[in-house]
Amino acid sequence: MPDPTRAKPFITAEEQTRAAENPPWPVPFHCKPWVDGQTAGWTLYYGYLTPIVVRGMGGGRIAVDNLEQLARETNQPKVVDQFADGYFGLSTGYYFQTPAGFASLFIPSPHAPAGLNLLTAVLETAWYARPIFLVYHAPAEGEQVALDYKQPIGRVLVVPLPSQTEAQAMTAEEVAALQTEEQAYLAEERTTPHKWTAATGASFTHLYKIKAREHASQTKAE
Repeated sequence: MPDPTRAKPFITAEEQTRAAENPPWPVPFHCKPWVDGQTAGWTLYYGYLTPIVVRGMGGGRIAVDNLEQLARETNQPKVVDQFADGYFGLSTGYYFQTPAGFASLFIPSPHAPAGLNLLTAVLETAWYARPIFLVYHAPAEGEQVALDYKQPIGRVLVVPLPSQTEAQAMTAEEVAALQTEEQAYLAEERTTPHKWTAATGASFTHLYKIKAREHASQTKAE
C-alpha cells in the first residue's frame, strides 16, 4: 500500500507559462490561501496492483472491469461495492488512527482521475479500527473512471471532532478590535512596497504572505 504523501497543488503548464510572462498574468498559485488549500493534508492512493475501470451503466448503476481479479489479489469480494444507486464505495486498504478528540476529514484530490468524484466525509478514526472506505458518485451512463496503482483517490486532513467544537458570537469589544486591525492592515496594504501589477492591469500585494510568515515565526517562538 503506497504511503500517503503531502498534498501538492494542481498547476497546469498553461498557468506556469502565463505566470512567467512579463508582466505576469494572475493565476491561482499566486494566491497563498489557494496554495494552502491545495496542499492541506495528505494524498491517498489506489494501492492495488489490479487496475480497474468503473463504468456508468445508467440509472445510477455501475459495472467494474477486473473486479474478480481484484478480489483474488485482496481476498476481499467487495473492494468496490455499490451499496446504493448513484454511488459506489472503495475499500482503500488504509488504516488511520488520530488522537482522542480528533477525526479524519476526507476530501477530493485535485490530481484524481477525471470523473472520480469523492464525497466529503468525517470519520472518527480515534476509535474506528477498520479499513478506510471512501464513497464516490457513480459515473453517468456511458462515462467511466479508470484506476491504476498509485493514482490519487482523495485527501485526508486531521480535524477536531465537530461534536467538540462550537461557534460563538464575538463580543462588541472583540468586533471593535477586529475592525481596528482591519483598518491597520488596509493602511499598510496601501503603502507596502511589496506590490506588483498583472498583465490585466490589476494591482496585487504580497502582504498576506508576509504577514503569514511573521505570524508563523511568532507562534513558533512562543
